[in-house]
Amino acid sequence: MQVNITLSNKEKRHYFLYLLGLLFFAVLLLSVVILYRSQSPFDNSDILAIQTLEEKAKFDERQKLAQPVIDSTFNKIEKVSADDRNPLLENEIRYSINDIANIFETVNITDPRKQSYIQIAQFYKMYLEDKDVAGKKNENIKTFTKQFEDCSIGFKERKNQKLQRDNALLMKNN
Repeated sequence: MQVNITLSNKEKRHYFLYLLGLLFFAVLLLSVVILYRSQSPFDNSDILAIQTLEEKAKFDERQKLAQPVIDSTFNKIEKVSADDRNPLLENEIRYSINDIANIFETVNITDPRKQSYIQIAQFYKMYLEDKDVAGKKNENIKTFTKQFEDCSIGFKERKNQKLQRDNALLMKNN
């Protein structure tokens, strides 16, 4: 003999809500048991934010120290004349360029913006070398111009001497 139990819609709804509540409680209990000992991924976010802010502050401090050096170095390079060479000024500029390139060497910063200072130093070095090359080219041009003028004067003198000899020969032959 088999007993067939039928439930009304209201009883089915209550039974479903009871099972749903039991499932929610079981999931909650298992989550607490499993995740109780695990480390939260949000625990380190405050530490990382603080470290990031500290690095940004270090970078800003170094940037404030570097800015006057960058500006003065550029002004010194601008003052370098292609005609009038000043070895002391050029040496001072080279030291300033090295200072710019090494401004972040003593500070442990992982900020990728620090690479831009190395690029600035390379640009200044190339700019100074270009001024140096321009100065050497100007010196060469002056040297070649003087040699050309000397050569032209010598050529004119020889031409006059040859003309005088030719005239003297013509006078003898007549």
